[in-house]
Amino acid sequence: MALLSAFGANVAMAQSITGGLYGREPGGSDVTLEVTNPATGYHRQLHPDGDGRYNVGGLNPGKYTVTVSQGGHAIGTRTVTVSANVQTVVPALSGAAAAPTGPVDATNLGAIRVTGHAIEAEVIPIDVSTPEFSNNYSMSVVNQLPTGRGPESVALLSSKVKYDNQTTGLVQMGGASPAENRYYYNEFDSTYDYQGLGATYLPAEAISSTQVLSANAGVSWTSTTGGTIASTVRQGTNRFQAGYSLYFTPSTSWFNPRMPDAYTKGGDYYHFSSSNAHSANVVNQYLWASGALVKDKLFFFAMLGNSPDNTSVSNSQNRHTDTANRDKNGLLNLTWNINADQSLNVVGNRDWKSTFNNQYKLTRDYDPSSQGGYAGWTSSQVKNQFLIGNYHWQINDDMSLRLMGGYLSQSSLNPTSTSGTNLPYVVEVDPVTQVHKNIGLTTTSSKLYPFAYWRRGFKGDFTWNLGDHKITIGGEHYKHFINNVSTTTDGGDWTYYTQPGSVLPNGSPAPADGRYVAQYYISTGGPFYTVNKAFYVDDYWQAADRWIVYAGLRDDTFVNKNINGQNFWRLPLLSPRLGVSWDVYGDSTMKVGANAGKYTIPIPSSVNNGAAGAVTQWYRYYTYTGVDPNTKAPTGLSQIGPQETLINGQAPSAANVASSNIKAPYQYEFQVYVQKSLGNSWSSLAELGYSSLKRAIEDTCYTQGITDYAQAHGYPGYEDSSGCPMINPGIAQVVMRDYNGDGKLEALTLPGSVFGPAPTRKYVHLTLELSHTQNSEEPYFLDLSYTWAHLYGNYDGLLNLGTRTNGGPSEQILWDFPGLMEHSSGNLAGDVRHSLKLNGIYYFPKGLRIGSTFDLSTGTPQNCLGTYPDINNPAEQYGAASHYCNNVPAALGTAGRVPLFWQWNLGVGYDWTINESNHLSLDLQVQNVTNRQGRIDAEQRYDTGSFQTDGSPILNPSYGASSWQAPRTTMLIARYTFR
Repeated sequence: MALLSAFGANVAMAQSITGGLYGREPGGSDVTLEVTNPATGYHRQLHPDGDGRYNVGGLNPGKYTVTVSQGGHAIGTRTVTVSANVQTVVPALSGAAAAPTGPVDATNLGAIRVTGHAIEAEVIPIDVSTPEFSNNYSMSVVNQLPTGRGPESVALLSSKVKYDNQTTGLVQMGGASPAENRYYYNEFDSTYDYQGLGATYLPAEAISSTQVLSANAGVSWTSTTGGTIASTVRQGTNRFQAGYSLYFTPSTSWFNPRMPDAYTKGGDYYHFSSSNAHSANVVNQYLWASGALVKDKLFFFAMLGNSPDNTSVSNSQNRHTDTANRDKNGLLNLTWNINADQSLNVVGNRDWKSTFNNQYKLTRDYDPSSQGGYAGWTSSQVKNQFLIGNYHWQINDDMSLRLMGGYLSQSSLNPTSTSGTNLPYVVEVDPVTQVHKNIGLTTTSSKLYPFAYWRRGFKGDFTWNLGDHKITIGGEHYKHFINNVSTTTDGGDWTYYTQPGSVLPNGSPAPADGRYVAQYYISTGGPFYTVNKAFYVDDYWQAADRWIVYAGLRDDTFVNKNINGQNFWRLPLLSPRLGVSWDVYGDSTMKVGANAGKYTIPIPSSVNNGAAGAVTQWYRYYTYTGVDPNTKAPTGLSQIGPQETLINGQAPSAANVASSNIKAPYQYEFQVYVQKSLGNSWSSLAELGYSSLKRAIEDTCYTQGITDYAQAHGYPGYEDSSGCPMINPGIAQVVMRDYNGDGKLEALTLPGSVFGPAPTRKYVHLTLELSHTQNSEEPYFLDLSYTWAHLYGNYDGLLNLGTRTNGGPSEQILWDFPGLMEHSSGNLAGDVRHSLKLNGIYYFPKGLRIGSTFDLSTGTPQNCLGTYPDINNPAEQYGAASHYCNNVPAALGTAGRVPLFWQWNLGVGYDWTINESNHLSLDLQVQNVTNRQGRIDAEQRYDTGSFQTDGSPILNPSYGASSWQAPRTTMLIARYTFR
């Protein structure tokens, strides 16, 4: 019998690097079970309860044989494959007329697949022990598909997951922005919590399996309003193995063609890519080994990785750049089976990355053949480190304890450049095309500073089986540190304009000839700490013979600190979760599951930098009499009008950082699904999900709103200058200020409407999936999934995707001024109505196989963004960022959609068993095999942010210019294994 599909619906009890077994024997307490794993020496005897139920957890991934005895005689055996994070159901033997009498052969195909020799028809029993639902992917299968191997690429194999190819290059799950996902390695949360985007990653070559929960997780997972991706590191066994893997990509050619150029309506370049190229590169190579240091006790998996100098060339408007990247890493994973009840796993990894760029001037725009003098170099080195430990103790048949501790760090030491940090950064804007051109000596507008980030976390929980209840109590504590200073170069950031008859953003008229220069300055950053901690309790209740009821409660607390280490907020939130699992026929062939819950998410520490740091940001405008012939910086400056201050540079007091009643964000999620085994290795799924965002945290810069409200409510002389405090938009906010000027803070409650509308984000989806696992008669794997979805509201989430600005999470421009939220409701940027994914592998008799993935989805909505049409409204300062197009309201998502997207990836592989000990596989994998050049996005800014004297906006010639689908990429992969 095939227990779970190779790719499809699997379930998990809680995040763990270990798995478990459970089942029910009709013989009840009269039978005895022995669970063994020869590969690790594991042996344990189990006794079912009076109803015949049994379970055992803390099992390291691998094949386990369950032998059932009754009256001192063996009835039979089942061999099942346990995966990390998965509870494996064991089909009953005692009292079962159809039970096989012979041995059972197991083949790991992505999750679990067990074939009984005595049974002709295959069924897929489903794990009915939990309502939680996920997809579990074995890297052995992912490696045979023509797709990427990182956690996002694995998640994208499901139609429920959307690729954000417009802003971040990451994934959207559950309708949330990419800044709301969580990433795990061996139970350790490695999410990059400085910005909430992506994670600190381990090499894919060291991963054995990856689990994806697109929504609706239990309380033992760190809370998130997006999805969860959890990966498990490979472990050793008693059997020694070693191998070498090579990933090679040909140079730019038919196999790897260049990205096409993109043009504005006037024929100018929007994206200049056609001259970029790379050499033939060994992208990665790995040497690995695994085995036992002490038989049956201490095991290892070790790996060394190396990427030799990978070289590429790129060209911009007036620069040619030669780039060389190098990467080397080492990983060691030790597993100590202390005894049958206790295990300890420790994994460590260190990675060094370096990049070196040589730059040359182009004497003619966009002409690589006009390469001129040397323009300098830049160099950077980044070091990543991981250390994670996991301990599991099965205290007795009813009690277990899990502990986890982890640490990671990322540092960029001494970035260097021949440009230095004092040269001016100079840009010129073409008065006709509005194209920006760098004309100075440096292409870097910021000074170079070292960067440091570390994160440590601890987690533990205790589980106790009390009759029909399985109760878990646990907690976790994560703390991370960031030191990231950023300032404009000491030489200044200058932009030349020629716009006769225009009005400058500070309200002053441009000079008669239209010639002026803008100076931009920003200073942010410093050292900051953030703490995220939680306690949780849950109960799996066997409410009836076929019913499991789940109830959980999670108490999160998020603490963000300012530059002095003081808390500027402490955000607690209780999150209840409920679920139910119904084994419809009582034989694990059909399950109905449902989940409902409340979810929150920690606020990234980039908010510490912005809201709690001494940030300075301003523009000044000047006439000039000359230009320095060397640096191109302006000379003979005379300022036009006042400085346009965006952020005043004052380190805010605790009262100014956030409203005093600010609360953690949260949303509600609901899910109903049906899983059905169809026989002959087929399984099916139907899932309906819904989520609704109820509260968010964002910043506002609308100090004028605070001033106006205070003056109208008893403080006529008050003028607010608090900067950009954090609030809960749409909710009444208590603002503490010295309204009387007597040195005493007082509270004033402002209606949420002062700052704009309440945030809304609603997501509904229906997913249908059909899967087939490989068997001896039908040698193919197939997974077909379709999702219909609708994502709408006025808030993408922590990250604003609608304007493609990619600003700091929870510090988007949206509620900075009320005018920016006018006409802001509609279909959100990630609203993909229809998505179809088809993944498959066909295995021919003598080692040849063909793998393919196909992605088809409808287009995403587009916006027409313009400058707010009132120069006296502060929203006008942000240029083309409001929902006005040519001074006319243009609601969110109403500027059409990009066309239908589709992409076909194809791979051909051959597995050669040289002899009993040596195995070689070769793969040629091609993504976008047809080299389709689909339109995936377009420039959405209608104007340049400036106006003519008659009030009409100066148009952006790039409006509507397209961005294109990534071209064909080809990779040759060779893997050798010695056993």
